[in-house]
Amino acid sequence: MSAYDILTGIQLCMAIAMIAYGIYFRKSRTCRLWWFVGPGVLVAIWAAAVLYYYTEYPFLTTLCFLMAFFLGLGLGLWFKKGLPELTYCHKQHRLHCPPFGMALPVHLLFCLLFASFQAMAYHLPFITHSWLFNEVLGFAPGIGVGWLWGRKLAMLFDIPMRGQQVYKDM
Repeated sequence: MSAYDILTGIQLCMAIAMIAYGIYFRKSRTCRLWWFVGPGVLVAIWAAAVLYYYTEYPFLTTLCFLMAFFLGLGLGLWFKKGLPELTYCHKQHRLHCPPFGMALPVHLLFCLLFASFQAMAYHLPFITHSWLFNEVLGFAPGIGVGWLWGRKLAMLFDIPMRGQQVYKDM
């Protein structure tokens, strides 16, 4: 089995999981922390698979990814106005997540971003030898993953503790 087939399989599985997360979080939910950070972990793994397969200059691509990740993380933490408010229920050890209307469009954007790298490299295989492609290959997922993690961390840092509150929608 070729590595390209494995990457395509990973991309399809990740896309299905990201769309499922986007649909899951469209309504108000009570979930564990792992369900909340799941999309961020999946996007990070997905970005690592894409970078590993398509990078021609690993140090340049990794450097661009890290610079963009920290830039996106800072932007996600800095621009936290308008974020939905999470609450934590001590009794059940769960997060209460309000409806995230933008979850599905953001997850679809990640699916299109990573699929575009695969489509471009498939139709123009010589482009993977370009420094510019390798810089964009590191920068685009880096800023996206950093922004996603920054938004999630900003919501987690801003959780009000409300004692023994029990939610009715469970």
